[in-house]
Amino acid sequence: MVDVLKIALGYQQHGFAVYPLAPETRTPLAGSHGYKDATKDPEQAKKWWGEHPNYNIGIGLDGVLVFDIDMGHKSEVNGNESLAKLSADGRAGQIPSTYVETTPNGGLHIFFTYPKELKLTSRSDLFSKNGEKTGLDYIATGVPVFPSIRENGMYQPLKGHKITKLAPAPQWLLNEIQRQRHPIASDYHSNADSWFGHFINRLVDGTDEGNRNQWLASIAGSVFRSGADPDNCADLIQTVNQRYVRPPLPNGELVKIINSISKREIARRS
Repeated sequence: MVDVLKIALGYQQHGFAVYPLAPETRTPLAGSHGYKDATKDPEQAKKWWGEHPNYNIGIGLDGVLVFDIDMGHKSEVNGNESLAKLSADGRAGQIPSTYVETTPNGGLHIFFTYPKELKLTSRSDLFSKNGEKTGLDYIATGVPVFPSIRENGMYQPLKGHKITKLAPAPQWLLNEIQRQRHPIASDYHSNADSWFGHFINRLVDGTDEGNRNQWLASIAGSVFRSGADPDNCADLIQTVNQRYVRPPLPNGELVKIINSISKREIARRS
C-alpha cells in the first residue's frame, strides 16, 4: 500500500509545496484555495495526510509548467495526434527529456522549468487557430501528482526521470504560450464571426480551479466590451460563473472582478 504522507513529505523535501485534493478527484477540498494553500511545512502535511490518507496530492508549480497532452478527453480530441501534425508542419519541435507522469485518462503531464518572470498560469488548447480543440494545454499553477488516483486510474511517473531534475521548457512551447497570452488583434477582431465563435468556444469550455480569476476576468472583459448594458453584463457573468466554472468562484471574488472590469469599461466609453 502506498504511504501517501511519506510521499507528500518527500515532495516537500525536494523543494515542492503540496496541497490536498478531494479523494479520487483533482478538485481542491471544499472551502480550500487549491494550489494557493500549497505549503512546504511538514507539520501541515502530517495534519492533512496523517488524518486523511485518502486525500490526493497536488503540488504548487513555482517556476514549473506542465505541458498537458490530453487523451481520453470527453471531447475525444487526441493530443498526441495534434502534436504529431504540428511537428510535421514545423510548428512544434522536439520534447526535451524530462520528468513525465501518465494521467488516469492515458494522457501525459510533461514537467519543465521556465523563467519565473513570465508569470504563467494555465491555458487550454495551445496551437488552436480557430477555436478548435487540440488537446494540448499547459498548467503553471498546481497539478495532481503521483500517487493521486481518480476513478479511472492513478497518476504514474515514467521510469528513468526524477521530478528533481527538470529540463527547461523548449522555446517553441514558450513562444506558443506567449502567443496565446498576447494574441495579435487581427487573429480574431478582423473577422467578427471568427471572433464570436472563438469567444463562444472559450465560454463553453469553461475553466477549473486554479485559473478561475484570470479566465473570468477575460470573459468579463469580452462581455463588457460588447457594448451591452453593464447590468445585463453583470447578470450574464454571474450565470457563466455558475454554469461553466468548476467549482464556481465565491461570490465576493466574482463581484470584485465584475466591478473592476465594469469601471474600466465605463471609463473607456466615456
